[in-house]
Amino acid sequence: MKPKKQWDHKWYTEEFLQQLKATAAVEMDGDLPYITKYAPDAGSPNGIDPRLLGGPMGKMARSTGLVPNFILDRVKIPVTPKILAGFRAGCDRVSYAKCVQAKIEVRDSTVPAADGYPIPIRMYNSAQCTPGSPCLYFIHGGAFVGGTLRPYDEGWKLFVEKFRMPVVAVDYRLLPEHPYPTLYDDCCRVLEWLGGDGARELHIDPRAVFVVGDSAGGNLAQGCATRYKGTHRVRGQLLLYPTLNLFGSTDRYYHPKETDYHPAPGQQKLAMGLVRQMELLSRSGKSFLGIPKPDDLCNPYTSDPAGNPPTFLSVGALDYLRNDTVAWAHKLHDAGVPTRLVMYNGMGHGFLNAIGVFPQAEDLLDEMGAFIQNVCKSHQ
Repeated sequence: MKPKKQWDHKWYTEEFLQQLKATAAVEMDGDLPYITKYAPDAGSPNGIDPRLLGGPMGKMARSTGLVPNFILDRVKIPVTPKILAGFRAGCDRVSYAKCVQAKIEVRDSTVPAADGYPIPIRMYNSAQCTPGSPCLYFIHGGAFVGGTLRPYDEGWKLFVEKFRMPVVAVDYRLLPEHPYPTLYDDCCRVLEWLGGDGARELHIDPRAVFVVGDSAGGNLAQGCATRYKGTHRVRGQLLLYPTLNLFGSTDRYYHPKETDYHPAPGQQKLAMGLVRQMELLSRSGKSFLGIPKPDDLCNPYTSDPAGNPPTFLSVGALDYLRNDTVAWAHKLHDAGVPTRLVMYNGMGHGFLNAIGVFPQAEDLLDEMGAFIQNVCKSHQ
């Protein structure tokens, strides 16, 4: 399937990207410090990014924002085979712009699962990558039932170009065709491979594998860190707008309410439209996953945060998963885990794969690379 749109040049200049970086400010959520950034042309620090407003999420937010809450609270989309097929097709349609100038090798291979299934992986590498370097291991999102590797290709090639370290992405088996916990087993199996044969093949440091996932992939990434806690499999983890509290367990950190979001004046309905469209997807799809009850893998929010590796988290301030992200950052921070949280004001859910369109996506790559470098330096 072809991507929705591809442009030959970024939608923003390097000067604009630097202006976005300059908006960085340290804020506090209780005793948790975090970084906020916003687009310089958003009108205000809490304004919605104009590129987001012009895209499909912005258009949907306009419609969702007009529906009264008491109606949305009762809406549940039936997940039929037709709707699932449409959702999966939509996961592969994304807009991005060409960013990469260097020659980056992209190669597909497989890793055998315990049941013999060849787990597809994609490796991004360059002649400029240093032998013995860290490796970024990516697990894509898609609500556990969709998602592919293709929409992320340009972003990971740009990451390799910027930071000269390989990236390996896994195309794990999806729910509901492959019952829980198959997708976790696939992701963990590739992580094991990276600590052995994969490290030798890619010439990476087997003790410097950083696992990253976006949305549902963030849940799977945390699942890898949880399963191998106390080992050297995961040097650090990067959780991007992650689904961490699938079953909605509440405690002193997690008690979601509309006042958690702070839209700019005049954009309240639009902002809550962005939030609630993701809430609707989460609520509609949970019963379809076939996961009977929470455990430390599928609902990592209720697992023990102590002993996790250094953790980077990022989320849009208008993402329904903002609460998952901030609450888990609190628990990690309080457990003594080195934690960095970056929040992008005016952004909703799922922007990493729109590289070159959203400057926040490139800034996020820069944040991730700097986090990896800092962790490696602190553990030398």
